[in-house]
Amino acid sequence: MNYEQLIEELREEMLQLVNTKCDALLQMYRSGEQHTNVKDTIRESSLITVSPAELKGKRPLAVQFAPGEWIETPTWRKVAQKILQTCNEQPDIHERFMEMCGKVAGRWRTILGSSPEEMDVPIKVDEELYFEGKFDTEAMLNMLGVDYSSIKIRYMAKVQEAAKNIDHVPEQDALEHEEQEQHATVQTM
Repeated sequence: MNYEQLIEELREEMLQLVNTKCDALLQMYRSGEQHTNVKDTIRESSLITVSPAELKGKRPLAVQFAPGEWIETPTWRKVAQKILQTCNEQPDIHERFMEMCGKVAGRWRTILGSSPEEMDVPIKVDEELYFEGKFDTEAMLNMLGVDYSSIKIRYMAKVQEAAKNIDHVPEQDALEHEEQEQHATVQTM
């Protein structure tokens, strides 16, 4: 795992977020507008650099493993399932999953088990291997020692913009163009 690269990716994502928020505030200040509208913006983040709290309330679109194609995942449950299934395809991780099956338990239910009956929200990982969907997927990957630094998530985020009735601000054109280039477009999967 290249920590310097991860730190630089995190810096880039944080600067992008700060710039977007500051651009919206500047536009509101220049126009005298105090109300904002919210628009959807597509974002991509490496799972290792984004906190789960930052993804709360966001809508997932797709997941990518290493440099590869994006796999459509319209729900967080599908994201967890795809990540766990892809990890499970690796023989060493599959072996770890099977060793932990039935042994990883939460307060009231099994988190990784061979049967969906003992779970509130079972997610099928493999034949006779289920994950409790109410448990934190990141915590599970950490517990198993899975390197998820190459996994990226594409999601829909809400971004504030100044109300539409404001006057045109010329300095904003360059910022909007730059912001549009930073955000990925949704690919048909």
